[in-house]
This record gives sequence, structure tokens and C-alpha cells, in this order.
Amino acid sequence: MHPRLVQLVALAAAAGLLGLAATRMPAINAQRVVLNVRGAESALEAAPPEYAFAVQVLGAFRGLITDIAFVRAEMYKEQGRYYDAMQLASWICQLQPHFPSVWEFASWNMAWNISVTTFTPEERWNWVYNGVKLLRDRGIPLNPRAVNLYKQLAWTFNNKMGETTDDHHYAYKCNWAWRMHLVLGAPPNPLAEVSAEELARIADRMRSAADVDLLAQAGEATARQNEERRRKSAEARGLKYEPPARIDPDTGKPLAPGLSAAEIARDAAFQFLDTITQAPATLAELYERVPETRDLVARLRALGIPINDDELNEDVYWRPEGLAFTFFAPYQELRAPATTLSRVAARPRPTDAAAETQRRALDAALQVQANPPATEALVRFLQRKVLREVYKLDPEHMAYLIRTFGPIDWRAVDAQALYWTSRGLIAGGETLNDYLNDKTNTARILFFSLRNLFLFGRIVFEPLPERIHLSYLNRTVEPAFAEAMHQAFIRYGQLFDPNVERGEVLSTYRSGHVNFLTEMIRSLYLAGLEADAARYYRFLQDTYPRTPSGQPNPAFQKTLHEFVVDSFFESTDFPGQREMVLLLDSLFRSSMTELAAGNVSRFVQIVRRAQQFHEDYNRRQEDTPRLKLPAFVDMQTDAFGNFLAEPVPTPLLTLQKVQLWERAPLYLRQRVYDFIRPALAAECEYYALDVNKAFPEPPGMDEFRRSHPELYPATPEGTTPAPPGA
Repeated sequence: MHPRLVQLVALAAAAGLLGLAATRMPAINAQRVVLNVRGAESALEAAPPEYAFAVQVLGAFRGLITDIAFVRAEMYKEQGRYYDAMQLASWICQLQPHFPSVWEFASWNMAWNISVTTFTPEERWNWVYNGVKLLRDRGIPLNPRAVNLYKQLAWTFNNKMGETTDDHHYAYKCNWAWRMHLVLGAPPNPLAEVSAEELARIADRMRSAADVDLLAQAGEATARQNEERRRKSAEARGLKYEPPARIDPDTGKPLAPGLSAAEIARDAAFQFLDTITQAPATLAELYERVPETRDLVARLRALGIPINDDELNEDVYWRPEGLAFTFFAPYQELRAPATTLSRVAARPRPTDAAAETQRRALDAALQVQANPPATEALVRFLQRKVLREVYKLDPEHMAYLIRTFGPIDWRAVDAQALYWTSRGLIAGGETLNDYLNDKTNTARILFFSLRNLFLFGRIVFEPLPERIHLSYLNRTVEPAFAEAMHQAFIRYGQLFDPNVERGEVLSTYRSGHVNFLTEMIRSLYLAGLEADAARYYRFLQDTYPRTPSGQPNPAFQKTLHEFVVDSFFESTDFPGQREMVLLLDSLFRSSMTELAAGNVSRFVQIVRRAQQFHEDYNRRQEDTPRLKLPAFVDMQTDAFGNFLAEPVPTPLLTLQKVQLWERAPLYLRQRVYDFIRPALAAECEYYALDVNKAFPEPPGMDEFRRSHPELYPATPEGTTPAPPGA
């Protein structure tokens, strides 16, 4: 064939193929829109000046410019030039706002790379939170179905803030807790423990380890009060009230119908969020529902509080004249009791006369303690507005998560990880692409978040606004998330391992499920929730009776008590003296942490469990007295004294000691007071606390010193022993 003819045929074929390809462009563009991979409508939209000329000249080669900039940004990152990399990434975000990977890169660079080049808690937090805001406020709204952006945002909350790998992780937790505390305050507590005042009176009567029953009796009285409170609440809502179920410890099944403690707490948290969900979206609607709020808003505006329907962003919200400081901060101060720091500080906090005048005027307008309907309606309106517009949180979805998982305290960073993880999973189901890997990794963050909410989900927070990273934040176990975590493993295990049977989780999550159940059983058992621990242990025995290799699993062929003890040491033999000392010390520390946080019932249960372990071990050593442990009260006293005497790097740990001292039994305080007071006095002096307010002398110390001469140096007959360090 003539070469010229070949060329003509080739050109005709090329033209035909180009024309045929052009017919596919509408379908391709439609899919790009669905998958959020389309570019901006205008090539010059939001382009920085440095790129404007190149974009105009190159036109359709804008994608090539972006690729070059992205490669250079990666090169800068490898060279440690993080600020340069961030600047390039921000330009790429402007050039290609619908390119999710660059948003992910820019956020990661801020939160992980640039943040660690700074040294103060404030600087670290600013960079980490900038990474959060970049995705939350800009990247995700432009790419609402990009699962990897939700995953990155959730991972920042869960790993960067929630774990302890970063030196300033505590500052991140306090800063986020402060933000949510301002808006929502502490969550409702329908199962409140004994009041601090009553607990102090009981503690002063507890003169031996056996007197732990005094606390148990107080806990039973509190339970009766809660029972009456729940009955009235049910009747007020027109519901038939049924008492909480009694659990058979042998079968783990209810003996009578009713709500569990976890369900009661979840219901209270849901009702609170639901009131925010139902709040009006505009002032006009608020005035229509509650006409009294019109005058209330006018009075607040006269105080300089900016209440309007304008779109609210975080920068405006956090200005000195913004709602954060003019409304929410004084409102929460009026609602909350005095902080531990303000009670024990050597010097009172400096008062701002203008701020105090503003706070009193706000209280006069709102009548915070009385909380009239108009005040509550306005507060709910503003809470809804701030959640949606400042923090991009949907109250309806927050309420849905509470209903699904449990009584979430939104001051926890892992609550945010859970929120954005769930949003990402929902978003992933709305695309034509299955995003299987991203969905799997995102689901893993859900497990991590629920685990942390179980281990650290109960929060006591006392903010220090002047230096928020030094606030008091105490996190303890929240058993209400045990079942939620368990069900999440089963639900998502079946989703990603479709051949599972009987609730079993195969390769993807099997080890994680077994490890979490083991950890959960141990925590529940030691907290005195033996029936719940037994129920999960039976599930473990029934569902995973064999090892992955198919052999019978000896770890699950023990009694619950043996399983819990062995899980501490990964041992098949009963622990020796050294192991038992470590176990008891761990229990003592856990009980003191719970008591410092006000979790009285858990303190009682852990102490009782420790007594059980101590008695069981000593009974096994009847034939070898030299291996017996010292008296229980002596070991508990040593652990208590060591806990208080430990040097601390921040005043927040000293405040934890203060709260423990207020609530600790008298017999413990009397036995250690003279010996640890010099160290506590030095610690208080260093942190500008009044030792006499923080650690007052226990009552009856003179009598105690006379009746325990073995603890004090020999003194002339008829004189009071001198305390050590006097």
C-alpha cells in the first residue's frame, strides 16, 4: 500500500477515534462530579499572583503546574522545609480545590510535621488545630465524599491528640475540652455519686479498711435517690417506669425488666442533645416559640453580646468581643462550682473588674441558677448555632451517635474522632467507588475511638482559662462503652469479613476483638461489675474456643477470677509474691484515681477486689509464711503515701492529689500525713498553693500519734511524739 494512503487512513482513524472519545465526555464529567474529582470552573479562581500569569499562558496545562508544585512540595517535606511545603500545598489547594490528596497532605504537614518544630504548648496546639480546621472547614465541604479526608481528620483527633506519643498531648486534650466545655458544659449525670460534702463526712469516719462499707452504704442511698429520680422522669414523659434489671451473676441474664446503668446514662445524654437538635435555627423562630426571649436578647445586646443570625465562624466567635468570651465563658462560670485551684491557691486569682461586672449583669439577665424557660431556650439556640457554624458539628448526628454508642462526653478528643469517622463511613457509601481500603482504615479508627472512650470516657474537667493547658483533666473508665465497642467489632467484622458466623470476627479484626474483650473483662471485673465481665467472658469462650491454628485455647478454660489474674501477667500459673505486689499496687493506684475523680462506687469495688486478691494469695501461702504479703492496710497505706509523695511536673497532678486528699478515708490520711507533709508543702509552695487548704491536717492526729508510738521517734515520757520533718 502506498505510504501516502497509509497516512491518510491513519489520520482518518485518529479523527474518528477522537470524535468517538468526545461522545464519552458527558458521562466522564458526570462521574467526576459524583466522585469529587472535578476542577474549579475557572482556571484563575483563587489562584495566587505567582501562578496567575502561568495559568493564563498555559491554560489547559494547569494540571501540569499542579503536578510540578506537588512534586516540589514533597521534595521540601523530605528536606525538612515544612513551611515551604505548606505554602506550596496551600496554593495547590487553591488551584485544585477538588483534589482531596493535597488537602490531606497540607493538614498532615501542619499537625504532624510543623507542630513538632515548635516548643511551647500554645504553638503546638495552634498548628495541630490549624490542620484540623483546614480539613473540617475547607477541605471536606469542597470534597464531601472524599473518605480519606474524614479519615485524616479523625486520625488527628484520635492519634495526635488522643494518644500519648506527643509530648504536649495533654495540652491538646485540655484545649479541645475547653472548647466543648464552653458550649455544652459537663454532660448530664443521672447516676450522680455521693456529693463531695457527704463524701468528706464519710471519709472522716472511715478508720479502717473494713469501713469501706460506709461508702458502700452511701452508694446504696444514692442509688435509691437515683431510682426515685428516674421514676419521676419516666412519669413526666408519660412512660411506664420499670426498675433497673437485676442481673443473675451465673447466667448474666436479667432477672427483672428495666434499664441498665449504661442505658440510663445514654438516655440522659441523648435527651440533652435532643433539646439542642430541636432548638430553632433563627431568631425569628426563637421569638415565635418563646416570646420572652425577645426582651432577653435585647438586654444581652445592651451588654455588648453579639446575638444575631449572621453566619458565625471560629475567628469571630473567639474574638474578645465574641460569644465565646462575652456569653459562654461567664455562663459556664456561673453554672459550675468553684474550681479546686481557686479553693486552694495561696493567692487569689486576679479579678478583672470589668469582667466581673459583665458576669453579674449576665447573671441578672439570665438568672442562671433558676434557669427560666426563656434562658434555656436562648442557650439551646446559641449552642446549636455554635456547634453547626463554628465547629461544623451536626447536633442530629451527635444525638444519633449517642443513641448508637453511649453517653458520649463531647469534651473528649476521641468523641470527635468517632464523629468524623462515622461521617466518613456514611460519605463512603454515597459514591460510585467502593473506597474499600479507605473505609476499612476509617473503621479501624472507629475501634480506636471507642476503646479510648471506654478506657478514658468519664471526664472531670476544671478549666484554667488563663493557661488552658494547665487545666485539671481527669479521665477514667466509662463502662457504658463496653457493649458499643463489642458490637462495633461484630458489625464491622462481618462487613469486611463476609464469611463470619455466630458473631465471630475473622482475620481482619479477630486479634483486636479478643484483645479488647480481655481488656474489657479485666476492667469490668476489677470495677466490681462481675456480672457484665462474666457475660463477655462467656462470649469469649463460646466464640473463640480455639486458637487461629485450630488448637483448643487454654487461656479460656479457666474461671473468671483466674482469667483476670492471668491476663495481667500472661501466665498460666498463679502469680508469685512479686507479681501479686505489682497487681495490688496497680489496683490501689486505680482506686485512688477513681476516688480523686469522685467515682465512689468504683473506688469501693476496686478496694474490695484488692482485698479479695490479697486474702486469696495469703491463704495459698499458709505453709510458707515467709511468702505471705504484709497486712492489707499497710500495703494500701504505702501505695497511698507513694502516690501523694511522687514529684509531679505540672500543678494539675497536684490538684488530683488535693481532690484525693479531700475524699480519702481518715485511716489513710492519718497514717501518712506527718511523713509526706514536708514534700507536699514544698510542692504547694512551688505551684503557689496553700498547703493548709490543699492538705489540711486530718482530725484526731494528736490521739493518733499517742496511740501509734511505733510510727514515731522515741520521745520523753508524757510528751507528744514529734512528727517527722517538724
